This record gives sequence, structure tokens and C-alpha cells, in this order.
Amino acid sequence: MTADLAGPGAAAAPPWLTSMFERDDVADLPVPSPVPLSATCTLQGRVTSAAAARDFTATTLNQWGFPCLIDDAQLVVSELVTNALRHARADISAGPPIQLRLVNHRFHIGCAVRDSSERVPAPAAGGDLSETGRGLHLVEALTTTWGWILIGGNGGGSGNGEISAGGGGGKVVWALFEARAS
Repeated sequence: MTADLAGPGAAAAPPWLTSMFERDDVADLPVPSPVPLSATCTLQGRVTSAAAARDFTATTLNQWGFPCLIDDAQLVVSELVTNALRHARADISAGPPIQLRLVNHRFHIGCAVRDSSERVPAPAAGGDLSETGRGLHLVEALTTTWGWILIGGNGGGSGNGEISAGGGGGKVVWALFEARAS
């Protein structure tokens, strides 16, 4: 896998969450038992994408029996999708749409947002009066861990709902929640 694991918590990125982004990694992994539940949503670079991601997240977590995670997960997904829209805007028109994937794996719920930009996320050092720059601080506060990986241009999805690397690079920003049913 062509990945830069320099992001916060990226060294602890679970293979069941990050391996879905490149086919060569998936072939080398043992199939977990049972296969994790996952759901993928493709988002076009529109103003309504964050709202669609929140709705998709709420519906999915409700179906999986995790209604107590909905509020935190919606906030995190909204921040990650908004960051993809805001900071990868120039790259969105040239690359594939933004993709959101939720994975239910044993004791964790993972969420991952892929976009075509290779600009890495970094928490802002804004002051108390800043109107922006708090999003990744919220992600860090609400999740068990989070990070990012850069995707090389040599991978591709398997065509079965996986988030694919398409024909180019990009990045995946991911976050984990402890799976606690209510």
C-alpha cells in the first residue's frame, strides 16, 4: 500500500478500516470472521453533501443498533466531509467524488472519508475568537483515535462497494468510535 502514515493516530489505523482503499492490501489480509458490516455513500461536491452524510450516518448507525453514537458520529462525519469540500475543492472537479464509508467491526465503528486531494489534515492553532479551525479538534475529542493516509495512484476498488482509489491519488481521513450499544 502506498500510504503516508504520518497523521495523528495513523500508525494505529486498523487494517480492517484502511485496507479497503487499495486492492493489493485486501488480497494480503486474512478475512476477518465475521466479515465487518460496512456501508458506503458517494457524495458529489455539493453544498448538501454534509447533510447527506449526516443522514446516511444516522440511518446506518440506527440499523446497526448504535443510536447512542449518532450525535457524535454525525458531527465527526460532517466535519470530515466539510473539510473535504472546503480544502479539496480544486481537486474535486478533477477527481472522483467524495466517498464516506462506515464500518462496524467488533468493538469499534470506523468512519472514513476519501477525497482526491493529497493535502493532509492538520488541526488549526486558532484562538478562542476564531470562526474556523475547530473541526479536527472536535474530531479528536469525540473519537477514540483518528488519522489519515495518502492513497497511491496504483490501487483500485474491487467493484463491490469498496471505496476505491480510482485512477489517481488522494487521501482518506478516518476516525474510530468505541462501539457501545444503547
